[in-house]
Amino acid sequence: MLDSLYMAVITLTTVGFNEVHPLSSGGRLFAMIFLVIGLGAFMYGAVTLGEIVVHAQLGAWLGRNKMLATLQKMQHHFIVCGFGRFGRSLCEELAERKLSFAVVELDAEAAAQCQERGWPVLAGDATEDSVLREAGIDRARGIACTLPSDAANLYVVMSARLLRKELQILSRATTEKDAEKLRRAGANRVISLYATGAAKMAQLMANPRVEDFFEVVTARGKSMELAEVQVTPGAPYVNRTLAESGFRSRGIMVVGIRRENGELLIPPASGDQIHAGDCLIALGKVDAVQELLRTESSRP
Repeated sequence: MLDSLYMAVITLTTVGFNEVHPLSSGGRLFAMIFLVIGLGAFMYGAVTLGEIVVHAQLGAWLGRNKMLATLQKMQHHFIVCGFGRFGRSLCEELAERKLSFAVVELDAEAAAQCQERGWPVLAGDATEDSVLREAGIDRARGIACTLPSDAANLYVVMSARLLRKELQILSRATTEKDAEKLRRAGANRVISLYATGAAKMAQLMANPRVEDFFEVVTARGKSMELAEVQVTPGAPYVNRTLAESGFRSRGIMVVGIRRENGELLIPPASGDQIHAGDCLIALGKVDAVQELLRTESSRP
């Protein structure tokens, strides 16, 4: 058996050592057939394996380039850092509202799950400045830090704030101590899961009938939407009063106006004028509010 194996290897690899035993005419004929078939099979296997490796690497390279091209075209989008349970739920809410967003996720399996849903995802570490730039942070409307570690979220908040001074930054936090650090690092809003949940439960316990209103404006598949709208100089209702704005006819009610100087009007009077730079707190039908948000975000 050892002699047979040795002969097979030196023949198939074309080394050309002498035969272990003298070959008859039949043995030489067998060696030639074995060499042609065996070497062909070996080369075919090697080429096939190489193609699989090259195609995998090429596919990954092309897929990343395609994703980068998609991200470069995105404007006024949101960046979600982390596709865990919290990040996945956030993406579902953004998709429900038809808001443009991109996900940054380091774990390949989680990134693949995001891609299966048809959501733009960039495989990379969100704590790296280069990755945030590739995700379009210079053109983004806001960034949400939903990584499982408060330390990682803190690092992303600091990096994002250094890259964009005026960017809206939101982050999740586990403890109130970490939430305070995130605010000091530059986060505009910090969602402390336990504190927020407890506050909502206490409010519902004290005011049970308020639950109906919460369900109307927060539940998935809701019919009403509560949102803030930043007024741009080119908006058709600039320098008009609320009564002249036409919001009510579109199914939208403005429940508050925050002036550019910080003055807050709640509730605003029908004769109050809307100025460029104001922030309107609008309540209305989902379609009407979303259309208003898309119009304002696309206006230069």
